Amino acid sequence: MNREDLEKNYAVLSTNELLEIVDRKFDYTELAVTVALEEINKRNISEEHIKEYKDEQIAKARAFIKKNIVDDLNLFQKITFFFIWLPLLNFPFKQNFRDGNFILKLKQANYYSLLGFIFMMLLGFISGYYPLSNLTVFTIWFLSFLPAYGFDEYFNRKRLVERLNVLFGNQEENDEH
Repeated sequence: MNREDLEKNYAVLSTNELLEIVDRKFDYTELAVTVALEEINKRNISEEHIKEYKDEQIAKARAFIKKNIVDDLNLFQKITFFFIWLPLLNFPFKQNFRDGNFILKLKQANYYSLLGFIFMMLLGFISGYYPLSNLTVFTIWFLSFLPAYGFDEYFNRKRLVERLNVLFGNQEENDEH
């Protein structure tokens, strides 16, 4: 696109759309950003409007972080994915996480499904060599959820959340000052 085309297109964009172009300047050409800045200057946008836009962007980022980092599977969901690891049965639930962009929940669902499958296969293999009753196999499989849960909670997820809290906690403090 040439300058005239950009000027025509940008003249009908909302102010927030123009601010987004400037905010994401590395996704656009230098000409596109320049034309967006010129259009913003023509509109005499107040500093208050720019502050409101930035606050909206911060709120969106916090919502994304909460949705994908803080909100994880509840205990019932973790148990369900651990014991119902068959993809045919849990695919619809995982698809909902994909559709909703729940990255953490999808990763946790895959983690628990994989570990549930691995523990079940190991127990099947062990019970082939040692005479174990079905009750013993299912009891051990049920109890194998505990180390899987502990590893997820105290090593995987906890470490990630702590790092993000430090990173974004410092950012929130900077925003307040």
